[in-house]
Amino acid sequence: MVNNHSFDSNFEVFLADTPESKAHHYNIRYQVYCDEMGFEDKENFTDEQEYDEWDKNHSVHFLVRDKHHGHWVGALRLVLPNEHSLPFEKHCKLNEKLSGDQYLQSVELSRLCVLKEVRRFSAKKFAPYGILTEKDIPVSSNVTVLHNYKNLGLVLTWGLIRAVALYCTQNNRQDLYLLVAPALVYAIRKVGFSAEQIGEPCKHRGKRIPLKCNIENIMANSMWKKDYKNGFSLYSDLFEEDLAYRKMAYLS
Repeated sequence: MVNNHSFDSNFEVFLADTPESKAHHYNIRYQVYCDEMGFEDKENFTDEQEYDEWDKNHSVHFLVRDKHHGHWVGALRLVLPNEHSLPFEKHCKLNEKLSGDQYLQSVELSRLCVLKEVRRFSAKKFAPYGILTEKDIPVSSNVTVLHNYKNLGLVLTWGLIRAVALYCTQNNRQDLYLLVAPALVYAIRKVGFSAEQIGEPCKHRGKRIPLKCNIENIMANSMWKKDYKNGFSLYSDLFEEDLAYRKMAYLS
């Protein structure tokens, strides 16, 4: 029997491997980092796509979308080292500098974001699971009816992290670095991920804590046994499936 309340039943993660999919990714970042949070200056991104110098040659981009309506609702990027550095290192002081060998097996997780419409739904006092109706959705929203989870923002986060862990396993990356708010540190540890604090907290868009997580430990987490089993797909495969469907429809 299909669990209609599972991540896999309602959402799917894609690796953005085309210009179109990267544009979706950058636009979600713009909505959260520029339009909502004000972390980045909107005037610097007149195309409504937020990106930086790490994105062009040193990053892998992920997207998550609502299966039922096709809306892109969250994003995350993985940054590979640029020679011997990662972005978070310029914001905090580490207990110990990474070695050359460590850089070869490491990535940094950053730009984790979920659209505010989705996060707001999570905060409403609904039953743990239920269905949002159209009257609950602002007319101006680009998100229509979504299945409601007790904490949908974290549900999407775990789906993205599962995809990241699979990608790292496939590409021989053993260590994952993050610079995150204390609340996410708590959430990460609560679900059983090892999270070693590797430096003092710093000020970067609020209080942030540098963490190191082990990919093997993430992959061994028991919650993947019940859900998040689909991992991720390539966006280009989605495009090919759409072309095949249109061709079949034309022939019929």
